[in-house]
Amino acid sequence: SYAGIAQACGVQGVVATTMQGLTDALATAVKDQQNGKTTFIEVMLNQEMGEPFRRDAMTTPVEVAGISAADMRPQKV
Repeated sequence: SYAGIAQACGVQGVVATTMQGLTDALATAVKDQQNGKTTFIEVMLNQEMGEPFRRDAMTTPVEVAGISAADMRPQKV
């Protein structure tokens, strides 16, 4: 894990697997940073694609009205 690598490099390594765990890890990391201790947080919350990507990931692109391929060429200034 990346948290393990961080520990091997001499900094605190923490794994967060829930939102509450991430909140707690961030709070602890901020306090530790104020005392000169660095923390690396490895976040493993969800491996699924989040919105809006999940909804549109497998659909055919939709042509936008009023935009053509010619509009994508470099513009002369």
